[in-house]
Amino acid sequence: MRRYLLIATALILVVACGKDKLATKPSIKLKSTSGSFIPSGGGFSAELEFADKEGDISNTLFIQKIRTNKKVVPTIRDTFSLEVAEFNRTSRGNIRINLSYQNHLVSAINPPNLGGNPPVYEDDSLIIRFVLRDLGGNVSDTVSTSAIVVSRN
Repeated sequence: MRRYLLIATALILVVACGKDKLATKPSIKLKSTSGSFIPSGGGFSAELEFADKEGDISNTLFIQKIRTNKKVVPTIRDTFSLEVAEFNRTSRGNIRINLSYQNHLVSAINPPNLGGNPPVYEDDSLIIRFVLRDLGGNVSDTVSTSAIVVSRN
């Protein structure tokens, strides 16, 4: 009898572990980024992996730039959204985004001048956060990049 109980318990564990882990709330993971240093005029790309039980991911990705420099200065467009491809009821997939230097990455309106002739400006140190929403209004957890430096010279 004990043997059957162990076998039944093992079967339940195998079935439970193999169960689909998709949830109504979308999930995202940061798979890769193009690097941690963006030269002046350069760009940044990231690949995100998503999962959503209903497969109703909207075509909008929300992005927040957090400037981590010690000197606090006014910033440009700290939060914005980008349209991504529609996924036609896909429960899992990848999103690849490209952020341009001038439109998405530059943060400080007037970066501190560090001196020199010609002037040398303080680079923007950023962490970029991503959030995904589905058509049901469910919002994913936030995923963040590691520190990124955007050259201002």
